[in-house]
Amino acid sequence: MKDWQLYRNPDLTIKDVAKELATNRLYVSRAINSSFGISFTSYINRKRIEYSIQLMREHPNMSLENVAAESGFVSKKAFFLKFRDVMGDSPRAYMKKNP
Repeated sequence: MKDWQLYRNPDLTIKDVAKELATNRLYVSRAINSSFGISFTSYINRKRIEYSIQLMREHPNMSLENVAAESGFVSKKAFFLKFRDVMGDSPRAYMKKNP
């Protein structure tokens, strides 16, 4: 996942990942759930958030709309909601606390 950065595709599905791995979606789902204890969707959103944090650190002047788009979120609103859900803060507040 890290090398291919499939999570950056806003239309990514579990079927897409299964196809890349030459397996089925049930195996992918079980592997993620047993390894990380979360669903496929939660895992992808966490990877997107990790990438967004990397982008914000490397490009502090990048707009949050661009960070959201580059990270694979369909909108700025979706980015903010998932970021707050996972990290407990808005993107800006998180970055102020964790430069």
